[in-house]
Amino acid sequence: MKPDVIERLLLDRALGCLDPDVDTLLADYLANAASAATQARELQDVVHLARKAVRQPVLAIEPPNQIHQLVWRHRAERALALAASFVIGVGITALALRASLRREDNAVALAPSIQSEPTGSRQQEASVKTKIESLPFWSNQRLYLLASASTADANAKETVK
Repeated sequence: MKPDVIERLLLDRALGCLDPDVDTLLADYLANAASAATQARELQDVVHLARKAVRQPVLAIEPPNQIHQLVWRHRAERALALAASFVIGVGITALALRASLRREDNAVALAPSIQSEPTGSRQQEASVKTKIESLPFWSNQRLYLLASASTADANAKETVK
C-alpha cells in the first residue's frame, strides 16, 4: 500500500472513525508491517493526549458588560451638568435682581434729595454728578436721576425769573 493511504487509515483508526471491515484489514496489515505498527501506536498516543487535553474544562471568564454601565454613567453626568448649569443660572439671575433692586432703592432715595437741594452750591452739583456717574450708563436709575436733576434745574431757572 501507498504510505499516504496508510497514514490516513491509521489516523482514522486512532480517531475511531474507521469501518469495522476496514479496521480488520488494517490490523492484518499492521501485524505484518512493523514500521506501520509503530506509526499507528504513535498516532494513537497523540490522539489520546489530544482528547485528554480537550476534555479538561476551560474556565471561560466573561468580561462584565461595561458598555451598559457607561451609558448610565454618561446619562447621569449629562443630567448633573444640566442641573449645575440651571443652578448657576438661577444664582446669577438672583444676584443681578438683588443688585438691580438695591440700585432702584438708592435711586429713589437719592431723587428727592436732588430735587430738594438748593441749586447754587457747586459742591452739591458735584455730589449729584458723582452719584449719577456711579450708576451704569444704560440703567433706569441713571435716567431717572438725570431726568429729576434736569427737572430740578428747570424749576430753579423758573423761580429765578
